[in-house]
This record gives sequence, structure tokens and C-alpha cells, in this order.
Amino acid sequence: MIGTTPALLFDGVPWWIAAPILYLGLLCVGMALDETYVNRTTVLAGSLALAVHSLVTGGLWLPLSLYLDVGLVVGAYGLYAYVVDGYVGDWFRLLAYLLYSPLTIVLVLLFPDILFILALVIAGYANLQLLATLHPVEPYYFGPESPDEYADVASETGNPEPIERTDKEPGAGLSETVSAAAVTNAISERTATGDEGSSPGRSSVESPDDRPPGEEPSDRGVLPGFMRRV
Repeated sequence: MIGTTPALLFDGVPWWIAAPILYLGLLCVGMALDETYVNRTTVLAGSLALAVHSLVTGGLWLPLSLYLDVGLVVGAYGLYAYVVDGYVGDWFRLLAYLLYSPLTIVLVLLFPDILFILALVIAGYANLQLLATLHPVEPYYFGPESPDEYADVASETGNPEPIERTDKEPGAGLSETVSAAAVTNAISERTATGDEGSSPGRSSVESPDDRPPGEEPSDRGVLPGFMRRV
């Protein structure tokens, strides 16, 4: 029988420290892949973090297990869409931003299993407030906006500019449902102030030809520059 030895670094760390590091690592990888807080890969990354939590704790409460299973299936679809740079519909965008965002997964991990519904509600509300705070910059990226629109290949074009919407309310890129029902009148004045002097319509995505020679692509979303594509 071949002898085994523990990993020198990872196994030397107490499990209650190693597990959170692993959770955060998976979430950060999901955000870094598409350089945005929520994207087509964060659903799978968050679900994998929750799956690791299930292995560490020996299982999850049944409703939370169903939540995890749905996340793995939806996340696998999101990963496929990311690989082919394909279009994802409003149903995916709503699930990804409101129910499977990195913040949602963190709260689900922190709360007891029986309170995971409360974690979803709190995280959903916080994410809607984030939309209002960052408007018109959107803290998510889901690729093409329609089945007929193809996103530029990253190795050829680099990063697009942060998406700014001047003709709609915060969250319009998720779906009309969110933009109409989720954003309250408390932020309407802030939105109106930010839209003064702006022309209607969404700002176009920056192409390499639009940038001066030697200028680096701009960051997208709210992540720092070190996550920018090379």
C-alpha cells in the first residue's frame, strides 16, 4: 500500500479556517472569469462553494439541498453560455443576480440552514440597493443582449466599457420586471439627477478601433484592475 502524507500547507490549516478560504476562493474565481460581480459563471461557482459546505458539514437541510441542485444545473448552463459566449435569457439573469449572487451564497453559508430563505431575502434586497447605488454602471455582465447579438472575442477585443444605461431605471439589463418593480421611489430622484444631460439609449460597447493606440482596455463592472483580461 502506498503511503500518504497530508498537504504541507492546506492540511496544516484548521478546517474552520480552510473551509471559508475555499468558499471565498470559488466565489472569487467565478467573479474573475467574467470580471464582474455577477455573470454567467458565478451561479456555478457559488453552487460549488455550497456543495463544498455540504461535504464539510455532512449534508444540508432538504430545501437547501434542492436550492443547491438547481444552482448546479443552472450554473452548468451558465458555464456553457460563457464558454461559447452565448445569450442567456431573463430567467437566468434574474436567478443569477437575485438568488445566486456571491453575496447571496455568503449569507446562505453564514445563516443556519433553516433560515436560508431569510438569507435569500436579505441578499436580494441588498443586491437591488447595489443596483441603485451604482447606477448607471451595472454590476453584472451576461454577454450578448439578444440571441442575434454576438459578444466580441476577448482575445481579439479586450474588455468593453462599463455598461451605462441613461434611458432606463437601475437593473434594466436584468429584465423589465426588475426595473419596474424592484426599484423604489426613494431612488427615483437620484436616477433622474444622474440622467440629466444624457442622451437616450444605451452606450455602445467599446471596440479596439475606438481606443487610442497603446491605451489599455477599461475595467468592466466593480472589480479592481488586477482582474482585467490580459
